[in-house]
Amino acid sequence: MSRIVFLVSGSGGSLKFVYYALEKMCLDVKIVGIISDRDCQAIEFGKNKNIYFKKIKYQKLNVVELQFELKKLNPDLIITNIHKVIDKETLNLFPNKFINLHYSLLPAFSGLIGMETLIKAKEQNVGFIGGTCHLVNEKVDCGKIICQACFSINWQTDLNSIDTLFKCSSITLLGGIIKMLKLESSQTLCLNINNKKIYFSPQLPFKMNFEKDFWEKVKNNPKS
Repeated sequence: MSRIVFLVSGSGGSLKFVYYALEKMCLDVKIVGIISDRDCQAIEFGKNKNIYFKKIKYQKLNVVELQFELKKLNPDLIITNIHKVIDKETLNLFPNKFINLHYSLLPAFSGLIGMETLIKAKEQNVGFIGGTCHLVNEKVDCGKIICQACFSINWQTDLNSIDTLFKCSSITLLGGIIKMLKLESSQTLCLNINNKKIYFSPQLPFKMNFEKDFWEKVKNNPKS
């Protein structure tokens, strides 16, 4: 069984997506821990699902707690949704095991958090937006890209851009997880989300349709 740990600071949207997606796909992968630097909804989700969780104090000059928890959990992969830059010493303890999801087509809009990327994309009137799953290094949003997804956008007529970006990026993260854990089963180039064609590069290493009831579970019902 492959072991995943999430480092979190916020609502845990991608955490919930990955949890339910792994459950739906019956993969031999388990979220074994959630580590937070603050009280947040992601921790509450962990409580409801009986996942080990721990709130820690973490700064670049105070890395002991994080390193202790990670060594104890012994993960195969660490998802960094935490709103902190991970120090080089901790990264070196688990080489090529830290990955991150960014809501843009990196290197565009690096350094921004969450959907701040969408605001900047609209300001600059970009024609394509998407998400990037990448390895983490000591520089913000500069690690090697694992996979990306993109779709075209019309800022005047597309009313579901936040929802579409979240969904396409979450699936990109799942693709990155499966690729890093070497669990590829098949390939998917394109999915339809909110009547938008979402293109993935490289192709997703799995075939799976996520229907409306699945997304409702991710969005609204962390106790289900």
